[in-house]
Amino acid sequence: MRRLLFFAFLIFSNDSYADDTHQFYEFRTQISLTKQVFDRWDLNIFTSENANLVDKTYDGQQPPTNVQNYILVGPTYKYSSNLNFVFLGYIYQRTSPVFDNFFNENRIFQQVVYSTDFGFGRVTHRVRFEQRFIHDKAPEQKFLGTRLRYQLGLLVPLQGEELNNGEFYFNTYNEFYFITSGAGGAIYNENWAYAGIGYQTAKYGRIEIGPLLQRVVVDKHDIRDFKLLQFSWSHNFD
Repeated sequence: MRRLLFFAFLIFSNDSYADDTHQFYEFRTQISLTKQVFDRWDLNIFTSENANLVDKTYDGQQPPTNVQNYILVGPTYKYSSNLNFVFLGYIYQRTSPVFDNFFNENRIFQQVVYSTDFGFGRVTHRVRFEQRFIHDKAPEQKFLGTRLRYQLGLLVPLQGEELNNGEFYFNTYNEFYFITSGAGGAIYNENWAYAGIGYQTAKYGRIEIGPLLQRVVVDKHDIRDFKLLQFSWSHNFD
């Protein structure tokens, strides 16, 4: 348990910054569905949506109720039980979708995921490299850029050494975002920290809920903290 608490402390310690930032409170739902299509190939479809929870203006602007739509399609090559690759995946994201000044982002990405078992849980490393095509409607601008993301995660069964159907688990991760080219003031411009409790069902996959803390550094004068309650459902079809 002390190892678990220490790991969670490391995850959330990245959220300690100055207080002169904009604070946003949102609810996030996400669904991840995976299906084997060939012997070593899976197809993963992931979608999420953010909703604003607080009726508050920032710099004279009212955040929309529907903040962000996101969908990912990733053909995954399973090299082994601990290592898999996405050689060419696709992401579509629309921010502020209900307003005229929304912006669209299309991404192509490559990804590697490596997992290993320890005595207290399963540690996962995920590295993703993204090529970003951004279209901002107000003012009319188009950007090209690249970004590198690294996620460190830990999943711990709470009712034994292995996670079985009908059991609870603890899941936590921290993801670091680095701008490698294109528009953006800060190189290390985002950090996502999450910790949640999940339940492994027998037929319907995993259901999970917990707090997600996001920090976005646009530049040194524009720092935004997002505090979200995240609900997740993930299922691997046989």
